Amino acid sequence: MGGEELALIGVAFAVGIGAALLPMFVNAEVYVVATGATVNSRPFLAFLILVHVFATTIGKGFVFQLARSGTNKIRMVKPEKPRNAFSASTRQLGRRLGRTKFFQLVKRVNDWLLTLLDRPYSGGLTVFMSSLIMVPPLAIVTILAGASKQPQWLFLTMVFCGRLIQFLAIAFIFHQVSWF
Repeated sequence: MGGEELALIGVAFAVGIGAALLPMFVNAEVYVVATGATVNSRPFLAFLILVHVFATTIGKGFVFQLARSGTNKIRMVKPEKPRNAFSASTRQLGRRLGRTKFFQLVKRVNDWLLTLLDRPYSGGLTVFMSSLIMVPPLAIVTILAGASKQPQWLFLTMVFCGRLIQFLAIAFIFHQVSWF
């Protein structure tokens, strides 16, 4: 294995940890698309995705443990009034979109999956679906699962399986697209 391959493995690991800890700044899916489009070897692409998923799972496990140990320190916060016209208009747009049939369906599925998190083993379905299709968002599910009674081994297994399926599918779709 050459220096370039080792660097790619290190980047896969670093982006995986970063995406798990700071999902609003480091996007795991963008990394997977870029990797799928640029890596030529299929076995090496699968290995990079495996390293990336492993690192993401480690990072999510860390966030899970932080949420588990910090549940007694959480307090409820009331939403503030919008500070400017732009904030007010985005909230109004969100309310309008929320009334459409599609978003109401997504909200019902999201709410149902989130209610499963209170059950120790049924919550695994929520974590798996969140890891696979990103509804509800995995960053939120990670914190809620850590605060619930869900076993950590089940959480980590579902994150690993869901992310592995999702990332391999994305990477190999973009690996096959010839115009990249």
